[in-house]
Amino acid sequence: MTGFMHEKEFSRKTFVKGGGALIVGFSTLASTAGKASAANANTPFAQRTPADFLPDQTQVDSWITLNADNTVTVTHGETELGHGTPTGILMIVAEEMNMNMTQMKFAPVESWLQAVGGGNGSSGISSRSTAIRAAAALAKQTLLGLAATQLGVAASSLTVTDGVVSGGGKTVKYGDLLGGKLFKAQLTSATGLTATPGQVGTIAKPVKDYTVVGKSFPRIDIPAKVMGTYTYIHNVRIPGMVHARVVRPRGSGANTVENAKPLKVDATSIAHIPGAQVVQVADFLAVVAPKEYDAIQAAAQLKVDWETKQGFPQASGNFWSWLRTAGDTNTTNPPRFTADSGSAVEAGLASAAAKVTATYQYQYNGFMEIGPHCAIADIKQDGSGGTIYEAAQSINGIPAQIQTLLAGLPNSKWVNTPAANYRIVWYEGASSFGGGMAGTGGVEQGEMAAVISATIGKPVRLQLMRWDNHGWDHYGVANMFDVTMGADATGKITAANWQSYGQVQSNIDETKRELGIVTWPAVPGNGGVPPMDGGSASTPYSNTGYTSAFQYPRRVVAKTQPLYGGALKCNFLRAPNAPQQFFASEQIVDEMAHAVNMDPIAFRKRNIDPTSVIGARYLAVLDGATQAAGWKSKVAASNLQSGNVVTGRGFGFGLYANSQVGIVADVSVNKQTGKVVAKHLYIAQNNGVTIGPQLVGNQMSGAAIHGLSRVMWEQATWNRERVTSLDWVSYPILRFKDTPSLTLVNVHPGEYMIVKPGALDTDVSKGNAEAFNENWALTGSGEPPTAAVGSAVANAIFDATGVRIRQAPMTPANVRGAFKAAGLIK
Repeated sequence: MTGFMHEKEFSRKTFVKGGGALIVGFSTLASTAGKASAANANTPFAQRTPADFLPDQTQVDSWITLNADNTVTVTHGETELGHGTPTGILMIVAEEMNMNMTQMKFAPVESWLQAVGGGNGSSGISSRSTAIRAAAALAKQTLLGLAATQLGVAASSLTVTDGVVSGGGKTVKYGDLLGGKLFKAQLTSATGLTATPGQVGTIAKPVKDYTVVGKSFPRIDIPAKVMGTYTYIHNVRIPGMVHARVVRPRGSGANTVENAKPLKVDATSIAHIPGAQVVQVADFLAVVAPKEYDAIQAAAQLKVDWETKQGFPQASGNFWSWLRTAGDTNTTNPPRFTADSGSAVEAGLASAAAKVTATYQYQYNGFMEIGPHCAIADIKQDGSGGTIYEAAQSINGIPAQIQTLLAGLPNSKWVNTPAANYRIVWYEGASSFGGGMAGTGGVEQGEMAAVISATIGKPVRLQLMRWDNHGWDHYGVANMFDVTMGADATGKITAANWQSYGQVQSNIDETKRELGIVTWPAVPGNGGVPPMDGGSASTPYSNTGYTSAFQYPRRVVAKTQPLYGGALKCNFLRAPNAPQQFFASEQIVDEMAHAVNMDPIAFRKRNIDPTSVIGARYLAVLDGATQAAGWKSKVAASNLQSGNVVTGRGFGFGLYANSQVGIVADVSVNKQTGKVVAKHLYIAQNNGVTIGPQLVGNQMSGAAIHGLSRVMWEQATWNRERVTSLDWVSYPILRFKDTPSLTLVNVHPGEYMIVKPGALDTDVSKGNAEAFNENWALTGSGEPPTAAVGSAVANAIFDATGVRIRQAPMTPANVRGAFKAAGLIK
């Protein structure tokens, strides 16, 4: 006995009591015979069936269960990705039903119950709350109808407070009207199948009448996490399970060259490890053992001869020069225009009072969760299906993935097994990032466990090692931008001429690839993301929704990095592409301000149309951040300090999920070491109607810190064969000692609310009403500050030193290199 938790004995009685460790031992494929309706929150776990998969989203009972004790259990299925979104969903239901948060419960997430089952990070509230808002409004309407009958009072004269209906001098609780029974109410076009906040034409409550939404409530998941009783996926255990580790050559799975084929496997090399067993299906290779430590040792000691190919034409140190040449000469994906105003670009640049030409580079960032991925699978040998326990973003998309996977196994027993028969039970993990499969997020560890369980006929717990995560997961794309921009003497941008270099998103399911089920596409797609200075309905400048006075001619030539023989495996990392785009576009705009001798804030205001909704939203976050920071107008780098350690201040815009953000960064710079520390970030975000200011503040801070880590420290390294950044030494991230202080500002029309973490008296109800009146739609909050922090810090470094840092990450080595090139240091 090693004393590892997995070696301790837990009885079923222990499981029922609950706690941080969980032993699961339920039947997973109950009979569907005689089933009258889909499961709801009161249906016992063991009585749910495949027939409950993907319930009818027009039925109130698919979303809401009213209990006899006058509480509500919500079966939405939003997974906790660290955003606090389930708490926000409960606030929406409480609002529409005129109940309070103490009456709200959130059902554990699993695919045989919920209608939604999660999804991408920033759309949990902005997109995936619309149906349940409508369902909650119809639930209240249904209950008022029942109350009117029981109290003998017209429904229109009834009022509801905390789930108690009053009218005619009498009261009745919701729970007494329908507790424990079904609503049997259906959403229609008349009620609204979905509803955004206060949406006209639906029965949703007007925003001006909100009493819950806009206020602050504690997140429902935090108490158990603080007390150490929260059950993470790593704590879950299945009776009779064995432990598994996948066996792969380190670092070979991060590139797009298939460089991990096992040519020879010597099973005798682990014969001395008790119970150790090799599992090989095609090119998929793993080991299992009754004890976890033995599985770890078996994976480390198994002798395998691997096929070796050259994965990269050059090592990572020469990447940028190679990228330029490769993009310029790519005949498979030749250069293309993504914007072109013709000769007006040259004319605009010729007329400019000042021009700046620059190149910006942003390295690959990895899907590097702090803890390794983990999943448990129990696949039934009779071909009837199985259960998988895992952390993922969108659980309802996983059964179809498992169906394809297991049906493709040699001599498969699961060829005809319906997707619904694969039950996905969600538990939170170390992160929702990584693990493959955009949108579903984290599905591959479940697939690996499922393959092993199906092969050996036992429940399997699989956990990855650090080098598995770093060396086999996906990355956010690297991008390089060349730009020449001009402005007139008054600060109006006259033209911009861009070149964008980068690869196409290139995610692949490695487990399916090893099994021969999927392959890389024969003809890769185009890469080279556009910059964010203008040209769309989302950009801060030259926005397509602006009047002609705020437009300027632009050209963007996109050049594609070859996908095969020089690229990493890439997926949609937090705020996909936005950090790269704004790192370039918000620096060149800052450089233009300096070139025309203007304050960078005044320059930006000169180029934003205040008469448009999108322009007003950008101007509001600019004002929110600069007012909170006490910004004083001056030309950047106009008052350079003497000494080795100097300070500076910069600003940057960002946008993701249609939410605008502005960040003022205060930094200190050690000129000799090149060490840059962000001391304080003033973050202003406009997400339209805010469900919970503490929830939004939580996301603003998390996204900014993550984005800061990416732009200051994170980059992949590789040799000609494989990725070499396989741990936290070779792939460093931001440390606690370098984490800045934060001021968080939630922006509404005319209201810039500072959100202090944990301050439950924070209330943005007034701002919400104004946002609705000004047509500021509810937009996403999970990622936007990630986009703005890089340029804000880079612009602050320039203000402190007079030297531009145009390459991310802005590590001490890169910063010192720029300082030496500029003659600031020797």
